[in-house]
Amino acid sequence: MKKKSIFQIIMLLLLSTASPLFAENSPMRGNAKFNVVAAVLVIIFVGIVVYLVYLDRKVTAMENDKENQS
Repeated sequence: MKKKSIFQIIMLLLLSTASPLFAENSPMRGNAKFNVVAAVLVIIFVGIVVYLVYLDRKVTAMENDKENQS
């Protein structure tokens, strides 16, 4: 369930970030620098979220192992 909700949040953020890029009359459409900055920010954000999910699972597994040893 957590994977699905995290995936939905990421997709919502990606779509909300990309929506001005697809508008026909948007002044940002022809500006390649904006596209690069937006893409880099999205990649960094997704990387941080993936790393935090990985870290949370690892810590949870360590906590469960510690509880089982006691």
